Amino acid sequence: MSTNTKTYKARSIQKALADIKEELGSDAMILATRRIPKSPRDPYSDDMFEVDAAPNTVERTKEKLDVVQPFSTPLNGLSSNAYGGENPNSDISIIDELSNIKDLISLVGFGSGMESILCSHTESAGILASLLRAGISEKRSHLILQRASIAMDSDLSRHRGIVQPLKKYVIRECMKDIHTRDVFARPLDSGMPHIAAFVGPTGVGKTTTIAKLAADLSIKKKKRVGLISIDNYRIGAFEQLKAYASIMGLLCIAAFNQEDFIRALKKMESMDVVLIDTAGHSHSDTVRMREFSEVIRSDYKISVHLVLSVTTGFLDMREVVNSFSRLNPETYVFTKVDETRRCGKIFDQINDLQLPVSIITNGQRVPEDLIIPDTRDLLSIMLGSEQSERDK
Repeated sequence: MSTNTKTYKARSIQKALADIKEELGSDAMILATRRIPKSPRDPYSDDMFEVDAAPNTVERTKEKLDVVQPFSTPLNGLSSNAYGGENPNSDISIIDELSNIKDLISLVGFGSGMESILCSHTESAGILASLLRAGISEKRSHLILQRASIAMDSDLSRHRGIVQPLKKYVIRECMKDIHTRDVFARPLDSGMPHIAAFVGPTGVGKTTTIAKLAADLSIKKKKRVGLISIDNYRIGAFEQLKAYASIMGLLCIAAFNQEDFIRALKKMESMDVVLIDTAGHSHSDTVRMREFSEVIRSDYKISVHLVLSVTTGFLDMREVVNSFSRLNPETYVFTKVDETRRCGKIFDQINDLQLPVSIITNGQRVPEDLIIPDTRDLLSIMLGSEQSERDK
């Protein structure tokens, strides 16, 4: 150990870090951490922590420290074996350690039992920070990490050996809570078309999403597709959908009331799939929501799918979901995932309403920017990285 190295002992990691920062500065190098269990002779004592630190003597750019991609690199815990190998002073190891200590400092003050997890599994600091940066709410991130920590500790007590990194347990816990559904993959046993209506607030991209889906179903999957627009509020809404339909050679009909809608459905009984474009409206506009319910009321079975933009604020999105839930949607459709790096809010929404995700759109191109995700695809999108699939 270098002569410049000092060992700090405290009742918590946070206290040791505070002492290090005060004496050596905020850019001090953390060389090792150790947890010292309480003495069996003194059951009322607390666990103690020792942290070896030294003044910063390695030059590194601020950019290396600040840019941390969610799950893009292994989130190594702060441990006495963190450096391994024969080069304990490698720049990469030091940067990894400082990134973790930076995450620990940023997370000091979190409640809800997180302190014990951060102390027991110091690598959890980086993971929790990644979940939060991805846009997953604080409450949900805590719950995921707590469940992962319990699963890891359970494996450790059973196997009494080396278990997988905590990050893998986090991925597994996330996978348990997300569900997807390929809505149009099921066979048409009834002889009637599969009729799907897409609802949601104004500006989320319903018309473009329907155009992409129609192209995918008709061109790639060779299904007979018909389009109906019941959007009689937005100027040019039907013309936009009809333009897409003309390019693809699809039948497209406007319906302004229930009679028009029933008539349009009868004309499309020979189709495999009928996609319905609806008027976007505020989630607080109960009158127009009632009008929509009346128009689509018929003897035909119609599935409803809620379209949401990931660029919508967390609280606004929750209000939209609560309002449109009265229409009994079967799945979520999330759009504009290419316009934000905080797609983790999807995780909270699919858990709040307990609905699977059927479609993701990630751009304006028709039909290219359309994803029919499986659970791995969806988790990768939410975390902003392909790491989730490799770790599964």
